[in-house]
Amino acid sequence: MDPLSLAIAGALAAGVATAAGESAGAALPTLWRRVRERFAGRETPVPEAEAEIATALDEEFTRDPSFRQECETLWNQAAHGGAANSFHGQAKNVVQTGEIHGGLTMQ
Repeated sequence: MDPLSLAIAGALAAGVATAAGESAGAALPTLWRRVRERFAGRETPVPEAEAEIATALDEEFTRDPSFRQECETLWNQAAHGGAANSFHGQAKNVVQTGEIHGGLTMQ
């Protein structure tokens, strides 16, 4: 089973995403909304049990890797206080910062 499926399922089953902590910002509620939207209109909506959520997410991630990537980005944002570096491709330099108070010069 995909570790991301298990992590998200644990948070959703525990209700963390619906009453997300302030440190997670909007990432967990957004993730929860995206999961609900993904399963909307299906015969069975998002399950409530952690194992069932994990299985459903795992199947959906296999079916649609871009949805997995979107969920992973939101999960990482929540885990890192709303900022996550999700980079795909090649680059000479990649910079990630938090809040900057004052000037910033890069050359």
